[in-house]
Amino acid sequence: MEDIVELGTDLNCNWEFKDGDLQLVDNRANIKQSILNRLNCDYDSLDLFYYEYGSVLSNFLGWKHDDETLEFIRLEIEDTLNQEPRLTDFDVEVSYDKIGKVLIDLYIVFNDDSDFSLSLVLEKGGEIVADGE
Repeated sequence: MEDIVELGTDLNCNWEFKDGDLQLVDNRANIKQSILNRLNCDYDSLDLFYYEYGSVLSNFLGWKHDDETLEFIRLEIEDTLNQEPRLTDFDVEVSYDKIGKVLIDLYIVFNDDSDFSLSLVLEKGGEIVADGE
């Protein structure tokens, strides 16, 4: 599927430069970056500029590795994704890997009915990263 034109453009949050200018991300890369930023930002820590932005996923660090904890994590991810106005629908699946990291599989639908999948990992230290990065 081709990249979607209307998903926005933003600065690359890695602060990478290209030809002397800050590099930009757009389309799916922009959505991926936006989702990672929301999930990794502590809820309301940016309330001066962005009311109710972020998540409380860090609250689940140290919880028992069981299905109940996974359900709390899944619900928090869903609540956080509901903040993103460019998404019209999504499906969230969470599970543990062999060493206790939380695997997050997202299926995302946009307001123009296009879609894509995204695999994330909630590291033991609390950071959410794209799977394989």
